[in-house]
Amino acid sequence: MDSETWILARGGRYRLLGWAIVLALAFRLYLLWQYYCISSDGVHYIDAARDFFAGRLAVGLSSVYPPVYPILIASIYPLIGDWELSGQIWSILSGVLLLIPLYVLFRRIYGENVALAACFLAAIAPYLGRYSVHVRTESPFLLLSTIALVLFDQGMARRLWGRFFYGGLVAGLAYLVRPEAIGFLVVVPLTLGVRCWIQKNRGLRWSAGACLFLLLGFFLLTFPYIFYLSVDTGQWGTISRKAGVTLGVSLTESGLIGNEELTDISGPGSLDITQFATHHPFLYVKKVLLDLIPSVGVYLEALHYSYIPFLFVGLFLFIRQRFWQREDLFLFVFLLFYLVGFALVYVNRRYAVQLLPVSLGWTAWGMIWCWAYLKEFLSLRAFRVVSSALAALFLAGTLLKGLKPISSEKAYVREAGWYLKEIKGSGNLNLLVFDDRIAFYANARPILLSELGEQELLGYLEDGEADYLVTEVGSWKERFPAVADDPELYGLVLQREFRGSVRSGLVVFRVNQRGRDGHAG
Repeated sequence: MDSETWILARGGRYRLLGWAIVLALAFRLYLLWQYYCISSDGVHYIDAARDFFAGRLAVGLSSVYPPVYPILIASIYPLIGDWELSGQIWSILSGVLLLIPLYVLFRRIYGENVALAACFLAAIAPYLGRYSVHVRTESPFLLLSTIALVLFDQGMARRLWGRFFYGGLVAGLAYLVRPEAIGFLVVVPLTLGVRCWIQKNRGLRWSAGACLFLLLGFFLLTFPYIFYLSVDTGQWGTISRKAGVTLGVSLTESGLIGNEELTDISGPGSLDITQFATHHPFLYVKKVLLDLIPSVGVYLEALHYSYIPFLFVGLFLFIRQRFWQREDLFLFVFLLFYLVGFALVYVNRRYAVQLLPVSLGWTAWGMIWCWAYLKEFLSLRAFRVVSSALAALFLAGTLLKGLKPISSEKAYVREAGWYLKEIKGSGNLNLLVFDDRIAFYANARPILLSELGEQELLGYLEDGEADYLVTEVGSWKERFPAVADDPELYGLVLQREFRGSVRSGLVVFRVNQRGRDGHAG
């Protein structure tokens, strides 16, 4: 792209890549400073990490989440001394290092200019940045999956079987972070198959060998865990504990099935996707068809609206230039496969974030093309005015979302937990809560109100098994109306309130053993 030398004129490529990395780090450190509350999933990752750290391997492996991210958290906890920060460090580090394989991938496919522009776009992409400071697996998964993309792309370009083996290893490690990485076992053979078909079966034997090396590398790391899941669940070939749970959530949220019907279908265990699709094919096909268009919409939302026009321009250029013969066909197959794949299970912005790295090449290409087009057809003065205005609009639209404080609306959850931790001292604390994040910050044992009926709650209050009850008022009144109408009658003494937004906040009740005894008498 000779017309785009304006980027390289500003400095050497590695200096610019270094500045992009510095920008990404600064962006994420600012968000860490503006971070107010852990996610619910983050609590469960840390629970598994604590089990691994304590040597309770069987308990850690019983989590619905794959084991690598909790193990990573546990590995640096002795150095950090804080479970939440230990998880955030891995996420931040992964989010910053992502720019290196991204640069390598795009430099080979699009050239230096697009690769560098894509790295700067990745540095300030709102959702890439925001998920890089959460205790979540998105950021480590994106790093590993992008490295795998680099290796597979190099294997296809240089016809090196070894790259497919190493790519399989990295994809296997990514699977042990998030099970979605198993999609590489479809995307890579599908891309090779399309290329063989275009080339009229030339290279078919080589492509078959490449797929074998991919499978060898992938299952070398993943087979022990898949075998363990199969034995533990009693369902051979199980690749994830959470996939069935996620499908169940998708079905209930879409209104296709009720909670009671879901329980009848799944039985005591989680929903099995294959069995559900086999036994309820029409319902499953309806769910997939209903989710296809939302899958695209949620993906564009995750990319963010300020990036979307440039993505469309880049995709137009890609399609116009005989896309089936282009080097980025692999990335396009990856994108389409996962857009459909999410519709098969669950459409969610957190899942769609996984498609952002591959999209930044087209986005950067479209942005540079627009820049060159304006420069060619406008006068110098008009070009400066228009390009400055567009750059200001782009940065404003991007940074207003990207630098927005994280979970500030849930800051009261952390405040309540810290308050209870402070009054607890060194003793044990048992909390009745809907939100287990409160217990996490209080370093207490949670007793989940969402799993209790009213009689079970009264049992906990009468037996003295709980020290405090902490709840949002709305949830409290909806699930336990009798107790919520007159808490003092049941030995609950209001101790403190924590205010969030106008419609949110927490109330902290002390469970008064003496009051309960008096009521019982």
